[in-house]
Amino acid sequence: MDLPPPVSQEKNQPARQQPLTSQKDAVPVGKSEDKVTPPAPQEAEPQDDTPAMVKPSRMLSEKVLDDPRSRKARKELAALAPTDHVEQLCGLEAMAQVGEWSKELRPDRVVAYAMADPKIVGNAFSADGAALHSKQDWYALKFKCELTPDHKKVAAFEFLMGDPIPKNDWGEHSLPDESGSLD
Repeated sequence: MDLPPPVSQEKNQPARQQPLTSQKDAVPVGKSEDKVTPPAPQEAEPQDDTPAMVKPSRMLSEKVLDDPRSRKARKELAALAPTDHVEQLCGLEAMAQVGEWSKELRPDRVVAYAMADPKIVGNAFSADGAALHSKQDWYALKFKCELTPDHKKVAAFEFLMGDPIPKNDWGEHSLPDESGSLD
């Protein structure tokens, strides 16, 4: 003789609850049975107002150096000490990228060490306190430059343009005016 399948108590009989000794021991019932405690309200995290770095998809310094007008620059770049070579190549990339990013700026110089010492770690060069010269003004600039293992080409680059640097601060950061020199 076949017996009908067993009937679950949950479907036919109400669940029996144990008497609660206090409200703090209560466990929510109903649709939220899976959650023992309600989720804590999320505290609003302080909003990070720091703008995101611009991350170009193509590198431009190689194209600039390939231009016949850059013959002298290529020769001078090749004669530099390795650290200076990296700094100059990344500065060239910075000028090219900023010029491509903004048609208002016309970068002609970068000083990587203007407001903070740049860092080189492996194939990466970073300048959090750089300055970029355009037209007759200096601007704060932050950039990170990743080089190929032989340090001959820029493999990745990102930057963040800052505000103009007040003219009365230029001397403090060794930034020349139009008639001055970088030395």
